[in-house]
Amino acid sequence: MGRDKSRGITLLCNRLDIRIWHTDGNPRSGSCGIHRNVHRSAFGDRLDEDTEAGDRKMTGRASESDTVIETVALSKWYGEVIGVNNFNLRIRPGITGIVGPNGSGKSTLFKLALGLIRPNAGDITVLDEKPWRNAPLHSSIGFCPDYESLPTEATGREYLRLIGGLHGMKGDALSKRTTEVSDIVGMRRALDRKTGGYSRGMKQRMKIAGALIHDPDLLILDEPLSGTDPLVRKELIDLIKSLNKDHGHSVVVSSHVLFEIERMTHDVVLIYKGRAVATGDIYEIRDLIDKHPHNIIVEGEGIESLAKILLGEGYTVSVAYGDGRNSITVQVSRPDDFFNRLPELIQQSGCAVRTMYSLDDNLEAIFRYLVGR
Repeated sequence: MGRDKSRGITLLCNRLDIRIWHTDGNPRSGSCGIHRNVHRSAFGDRLDEDTEAGDRKMTGRASESDTVIETVALSKWYGEVIGVNNFNLRIRPGITGIVGPNGSGKSTLFKLALGLIRPNAGDITVLDEKPWRNAPLHSSIGFCPDYESLPTEATGREYLRLIGGLHGMKGDALSKRTTEVSDIVGMRRALDRKTGGYSRGMKQRMKIAGALIHDPDLLILDEPLSGTDPLVRKELIDLIKSLNKDHGHSVVVSSHVLFEIERMTHDVVLIYKGRAVATGDIYEIRDLIDKHPHNIIVEGEGIESLAKILLGEGYTVSVAYGDGRNSITVQVSRPDDFFNRLPELIQQSGCAVRTMYSLDDNLEAIFRYLVGR
């Protein structure tokens, strides 16, 4: 297969389906030349046995060859503040994760896709149409914002009927659909409670129900897991996967937490400072990220013996003592190897580790590394 250079898309068989971009918007030469023993279809899909989560589904809504969102040299700025800059992207049906730090351009990209703002340069198409001032297209998109949007004095039922009415729904059809979407998101029993008394997780479910009420082809979910506890987060992840697998909606979902997206889909776009830094299979992107040198702090008793052992490991770049010699900062070149070996090394050293955390385990550090490659 070849490369569509104008869109930053690489469709390759048996090769790394990922591109890393310079800050000038051009792909780095040779960035896709890493061979792996992963079979790919002509669409670049992994055909492993573990692809259930986030598989692209063939549905009656869109064929797998369709494009859900496509941008070409897309730019949007607000005075001197850049929202997205020379942004090249193609999203196909299924679930796609948009990952980036706060302020990276995720919300701006969504506003452009929804037709809420107009680009300063470049093009964006959604479901093969331009979204700006395109009311018919808007009926094919459902949006769940990252901010509180529920009227606190209204019940869930009243909220869904309000949103459905704005889409031209009424009567028995609206009543039936209100019940259907409340069942889908698990909120049937809370339909007649005021939304102001909902928990964070319930509010997120109801916002997703509002995005579903008119049965759109595409769902855009902006940080739907933000502020939820681990149990609710798992339930929402399962719900989002079901929206694609069982109900046929394509889903574009944003997060600033990479592992959350990893549990939903294999297809991911990393955004940093308004640019698509990397696109492709999340496992291969993680392989690339894992090459990023990590600094890990380990604190405990008898830590000196662990430090001596770590210095003999091939992945250890350096070991530095903290105050009181009860902590060390270990720089490693292969974090996975370090964490896999650490339990054995701790037992071997006889030390008692109290805490351990990574100074570099955040998106800012990862994205700086990717951009600087």
